[in-house]
Amino acid sequence: MRNQALRVYLFYLSPAVLIPMFLYLSDDSITVVSLFKIGLLFPLLILAMKGLTVFFPAENLRERSLGRVAEYAILQGLVFAAFMVLFGGFMQPELQSTLTSALRPFAAAALVMSPLNFFMTIHEQKKLRATEP
Repeated sequence: MRNQALRVYLFYLSPAVLIPMFLYLSDDSITVVSLFKIGLLFPLLILAMKGLTVFFPAENLRERSLGRVAEYAILQGLVFAAFMVLFGGFMQPELQSTLTSALRPFAAAALVMSPLNFFMTIHEQKKLRATEP
């Protein structure tokens, strides 16, 4: 099970690192902010095609461990944060002209949404467990 999870993470995250790295090596005039955004696009594209619920089906929420609930909440927060950075960057690129100015809203959105998703999922899990026969 552990090796399978590692393979899944490598499959989804390797394009986020490798594609920007190859783009930078082939054309070093691309800004670091653009490379960061390009790196975010590939995992988002794959996740959008499959969805997080493939890995965290609602049917097993009742039995899901606290660690898995936290993992799901963090991933949901990161996906939301990535979308916020990308849309913000497309709408007002001058506001995200440095890596720091792109990372700041990314971190803020992830730090707000991840705990919110965690507590909402825990609440839903408690409701499911309360209705257990």
